[in-house]
Amino acid sequence: MVELLLLGPLELWHDGRQWPIGSPKARHVLASLLYAQGEPVGVETLLDRVWGEDDTLESPVATLQSYLSRLRTRLAEAVGDRARIDLASPRRYRLRVADPDDVDLYRLRRIRAEARAAVAHGDREAAVAQLRRAQALWRGEPLAEFPGAWAAAAGARLTEDRRSLQEERIRLELELGRHTDLIGELRDLVAENPLAQRAVAALMLALYRSGRDGEALELYGTTRRQLNDQLGIDPGADLRTLQRRILAQDTTLDAPPPPAVPT
Repeated sequence: MVELLLLGPLELWHDGRQWPIGSPKARHVLASLLYAQGEPVGVETLLDRVWGEDDTLESPVATLQSYLSRLRTRLAEAVGDRARIDLASPRRYRLRVADPDDVDLYRLRRIRAEARAAVAHGDREAAVAQLRRAQALWRGEPLAEFPGAWAAAAGARLTEDRRSLQEERIRLELELGRHTDLIGELRDLVAENPLAQRAVAALMLALYRSGRDGEALELYGTTRRQLNDQLGIDPGADLRTLQRRILAQDTTLDAPPPPAVPT
């Protein structure tokens, strides 16, 4: 089994053995190609991502080609032809893999698409199981080992994907009536990002459905103050509406009935 792992420290595995990738710059080049998900990446883009404003390179293109050559050799040694770097067009390179599931980022996209298809077919249980599989792919902060603006921005996008995926699963589990089981996880999520209004709304709803109306309303007040103090804004329309519905004891907020047990 081959694994090229980007959702955490960059790693290369084959049949249970971890293979060294090379120097930090070589790792940075490979990470850039992996992040592109099979799309070609231009020479100028790779140079900018990996070397940035470094003007000490006497021959930037030749330097990059040297790193690419070494990466090709390392991939061939580790996984044969299951992953290789091709010249897609003049001055553009692409990482090709025999099986997209060999790359955790590609596998994540597939699993998430399958979860959404399950939702479209009304199978929330299957979707939740798929989203949990997707969450388990993360091993740490992606691209955190690399310097520069691109790595910071791309890592932040992947981290936001992780948060969005978690919120998507939580929303489905709330629809399945698992509000009490979700409170601890939601508290952690809100503590990590107190201004994330979707997470706050999910926690308010879970608390309300668990008979803890006061805590739900207290959380709203805390969030409103933090938004005012830190950003100078009020809660969004969805959060304000949820607060009013909790105050009104809106029965449409009640938990759904448990699924029928097959006979």
